[in-house]
Amino acid sequence: MDERILEHLKLLNQYLLYLRTLAEADENAFRNDFRIRGSGERYLQLAIESCINVGNRVLSLSQFKKPVRTPESYGDIFEELGKLGVIPQDFVKTMLQMVKFRNRLVHIYWDIDIEQLHKIMKEGLDDLEKFKDQIVTYLKQEGI
Repeated sequence: MDERILEHLKLLNQYLLYLRTLAEADENAFRNDFRIRGSGERYLQLAIESCINVGNRVLSLSQFKKPVRTPESYGDIFEELGKLGVIPQDFVKTMLQMVKFRNRLVHIYWDIDIEQLHKIMKEGLDDLEKFKDQIVTYLKQEGI
């Protein structure tokens, strides 16, 4: 497996472990403990960025086997992965929502909906896990 992809998948695993631990906090603790909330925000951002980096690298490597449009945004990465069959088309929307939330964490960090953040940490981490599994399956199929 490509070394850069492998490194980002390892990081993604690490971030998911941290996030699952943080997600054990109840909503009250999450709302009132700045350390839990801040850690959750940061590790979620890093986990999503790991997916972005993996997706971008997969597109870069796939261009030698299939026609690949150069992404102009982070969302384009997942749309192109869907077109190539790396991730299912119906899963593209899920990853686009993750990118939008990542953008909010980075660019509108002063206005984060704590309930939405907590919900993603309670219910959305499996989507990042699913992305990882789909990438690994694709890389094995394609011999990348």
